[in-house]
Amino acid sequence: MIYLVTTVVLMLCSAILFIPKFRSFTQRNELASNFALTLIATLIGVLLAIAISNYDADEKERRDLVKLLYAAEAVVKESQAYSIELFKHYKQHALDTNSIEEKKQFFEKNPLVYPEYLDALMSQHIFIKNLSQESLTELSERLIIMKRAQTVMPRLFIQSTSYVSYILEQERRYQKQEITLIELEALLDIREEQLDDSV
Repeated sequence: MIYLVTTVVLMLCSAILFIPKFRSFTQRNELASNFALTLIATLIGVLLAIAISNYDADEKERRDLVKLLYAAEAVVKESQAYSIELFKHYKQHALDTNSIEEKKQFFEKNPLVYPEYLDALMSQHIFIKNLSQESLTELSERLIIMKRAQTVMPRLFIQSTSYVSYILEQERRYQKQEITLIELEALLDIREEQLDDSV
């Protein structure tokens, strides 16, 4: 953006030399005027090239982030599916045994699948730099909850995987410019309230 503003300012400065009031000055200092115009034209070309290059780099980062978000969604959905099946197995196991100690130890011996891939993503520069503040905050909070709930609160863990999947989906939509930042924040707030009410 700064390159475009600078380009416009340079163009306006060079336009001064073409104002009729300054014609006599321009004619008297023809060599200096030509040099100034050539210099300004060169600077404008360089600044536009930098602006285009930066725009292309930003778009490439956005496309790469969308790919990472798709991959993260797939990992979280797989984790959620496995955890749901394990929870069903736990319910059956709980019916088959009367031992309270065995019930408590079930998830310690068979922990729900935490999506480690998300921890790796959270340490990548492209992910942190380009993710919206709202999604980054919600994702960080929810991953902490999932780590703590993994062996002691299976329902909360499964609900959290659902919410994390939702965060990733909405962030992907935001990155693809299907929704605005305000819509993203509203969607995440609504979903979090629903999740808090159900716990």
